[in-house]
Amino acid sequence: MEIFGVQLNLDWSWIDNLGSQPLYAIAWHFFVNGGWILFVVAGLWGAWKNFVYWRQGVYVGKQTFVFLAIDIPKNNLQTPRAVENIFSALAGAHQPLDWHEKTFKGEFQLGFSLEIVSIDGFIQFIIQTPVQFRNLVEAAVYSQYPEAEITETTDYLADINIKFPNDEYNLWGADLVFTREDYYPLKTYKEFQEELDKEFKDPMAALLEVMSKIGPGEQIWIQLLAYPADIGWEKKGLKAVNKMLGIDENGKRNMLDKIGDAPLSALNLVGEQLLGMPAGEDDKKDKEKMNMMFLPPKEKREVDAILEKVDKISFKCKYRYIYYGKKEVFKKGLGVSGVMGAMKQFGATGLNSLKPGKNKTQTKLWMKKPRMNIKQNRIFAVFKKRYPETCDGTQLMNVEELATLYHFPYIEVKTPLVKQIESTRARAPIGLPMEDKKSIPDEIEELPPMDEQEKIIPVVDYDNDYFEQRFAVDKSGEADRERKAKIMKELNIQKKVDKAVVKEELENEAPISVDEPSDDVGSDIPNNLPFE
Repeated sequence: MEIFGVQLNLDWSWIDNLGSQPLYAIAWHFFVNGGWILFVVAGLWGAWKNFVYWRQGVYVGKQTFVFLAIDIPKNNLQTPRAVENIFSALAGAHQPLDWHEKTFKGEFQLGFSLEIVSIDGFIQFIIQTPVQFRNLVEAAVYSQYPEAEITETTDYLADINIKFPNDEYNLWGADLVFTREDYYPLKTYKEFQEELDKEFKDPMAALLEVMSKIGPGEQIWIQLLAYPADIGWEKKGLKAVNKMLGIDENGKRNMLDKIGDAPLSALNLVGEQLLGMPAGEDDKKDKEKMNMMFLPPKEKREVDAILEKVDKISFKCKYRYIYYGKKEVFKKGLGVSGVMGAMKQFGATGLNSLKPGKNKTQTKLWMKKPRMNIKQNRIFAVFKKRYPETCDGTQLMNVEELATLYHFPYIEVKTPLVKQIESTRARAPIGLPMEDKKSIPDEIEELPPMDEQEKIIPVVDYDNDYFEQRFAVDKSGEADRERKAKIMKELNIQKKVDKAVVKEELENEAPISVDEPSDDVGSDIPNNLPFE
């Protein structure tokens, strides 16, 4: 072989000789001739990752978490918009961390676990929060629901230490993941309002209906982990929008771009000739509007939906649920198919929807039972630890999507076993164990005397403390009431301070002459507004 006038004599016979050697000899040859570097690099990388993981474990060990049971107000007239405001306030827990804090200190963004629990048909809303964010959570809830009650409880899963295979209990669970990229939104609560009569059809109704129909020995747990997201994630969505609109982010223009710009250029030319307006250079916003006009309806809807999603505060989320119960009462058709059917309503045709991810209790083909036991143990462990990094990790949801998946039921939702404050006695819901097996009339126009009511209508006290008496840290509730009084006082003080600031700003404005008209937007505001 001759290269640049230099004759090279290369001997390739060693390849033939090496190929005739055993496999271990070939591996040893590459190892001693530089292959060991790969092992060193891989070892150092693994050691570094283990070090970071160890530091994160130390950081988690220092954290303290509290469980707060949220009891909804009686006759709740608040739509999920109120819960959307709560999530916007919880975004204040965002912790901007630098490289040193993430690696050597093992710090990471702490978040919240928003859970809906049905135990024997009794439904409770729960929020798990780091103790340093407890005041933030309580203030956010009380600011939207002043009549709500928040009770500190223990973890309802603390005493459940189950392993599979198990002769007494069964379990089915799954992580629910997006069917498309996470910048495509789910169907949100705004789309559940009737256009004609403006009546709000609460999407939570179907889910709570299923959760209320389970009986003794059954439980349904729904978990929504939410971590405030860093700014910058929206770039993926904007990039997808630019691609749909045919906008080259690098500024390169092809023939199709020039053809698409022809109508806009013609309009600019007409404006220059008739109105004396300069044609100017291509404007990106004008091009977006022009391209939107020619988009098919499906793609136009996608562009609008993506832009609306990325415009709101977002969280990194993990959504999962588990149906758990004794084998003799385990009803997969209700606890699994019923819940999944209720989840279908959050899917939007052409946008995004939810489906079971890889982390689910389902096996096919070979060794089904052993693999099922492994999956059941795994999903129960990550649920109990509130661990988000399963399947493909977390997915991004904005506050509107979060409020759709987790909100307190609207007044129109008739689910009877959701804990409500100051609730009254009423008919027993289906599935509740009765003291008297006599049937209840479908319609009772005139109630009999109280002594006879006890015989035909089983007494169901909706204003019970079932969950609190079982899991509350302070069974008397004094500590929780004192915390509420303190937080409400702080909220009222802040409200008065805000009003005082507004009042002072209005009083300090220069007086405007009545004889001279003014373009000031606030000139029609009187100076004697009522303030507390």
